[in-house]
Amino acid sequence: MTFDIARNDGAPHHPAPLHVLQSCQAPAPRPATLVEHLAQLREFGTRSSFARNAAIFHEGDPARHIYLIVSGTVRLCRHTPDGRRHIAEFALAGDLCGVFGGGVQSFTAEAITDVTVIAYPRAQFDRLSERDPGFRANMLAHLSTHLLSAQLHTFVLGCQNAKERLASFLIRLARRTGTLRSGRIELAMGRQDIADHLGLTIETICRAITALKNEGMLAVPGTHCLVLRNAEALGDLAEGNTLN
Repeated sequence: MTFDIARNDGAPHHPAPLHVLQSCQAPAPRPATLVEHLAQLREFGTRSSFARNAAIFHEGDPARHIYLIVSGTVRLCRHTPDGRRHIAEFALAGDLCGVFGGGVQSFTAEAITDVTVIAYPRAQFDRLSERDPGFRANMLAHLSTHLLSAQLHTFVLGCQNAKERLASFLIRLARRTGTLRSGRIELAMGRQDIADHLGLTIETICRAITALKNEGMLAVPGTHCLVLRNAEALGDLAEGNTLN
C-alpha cells in the first residue's frame, strides 16, 4: 500500500522508489580503530618519554599497564644468564606493548630511539573491554595479528636461511611502515638488533645485505637506510620461491 503526500502546491507527490531512497542514505559510520577506542581511557593514561636504550619495563615486572607507542621504535627482548639476547619483536608507533593476561611482563621493552609512550592501567583496559564490544573486537583482532606474526617468525627462524630471513624481515618491515611502494626503509634498529631478531650473527647479516645488494635486490645508501630495488624478487625469496 502506498500513500500520496500533498506538496505545497497541492499536487500529489509519489514517494521515490526504495532503491533511490536507499542510495540517498548516509553511509554506515566507520568502526572506531583501536587507538580511537583508547581515547576513552585518556584520563587514566600517563605519558612518558624514554631515551635511547632505556628500559620501559623489564621481564618479570608486574604487568599492571598496557603501553601505547606514540612515537619511536621499541625492541621486545629477553636476555639469557650468559648474556645472549633474543629480540622477539620491534614495536612501532601505534603498537601496544605489555601482557594482556597474566601477572608479569614476558619481555623487556627497550627504546631503540627516543620513545614516547602512554601507559594505561590494565584494570581500566579490562573494564573497557567488558563494556564496549567494539573495543573487545579490536583487541581480538590485534591479538590475532600478533599471534600470526609470532607464528610466521617461528617459520622464519626454523625454515629459512640467512638471505631468506633478511628478505622476510625487510618485506614485513616495509609493509608495517607503509614504505613498500617507495621501497625506502629508514632503519631505526641497527645490524646487531636485526641479527638478534633473526637468530643470526651480525657478520652474517652484513654478508646477507651485501649479497642482496650484489644481486640487485637492495641498495644501501646509508647505515640506517635500505632501498628495496626489487621488492617482488625479495618477496619471492622470503616465500622460498627462488633457488639460492
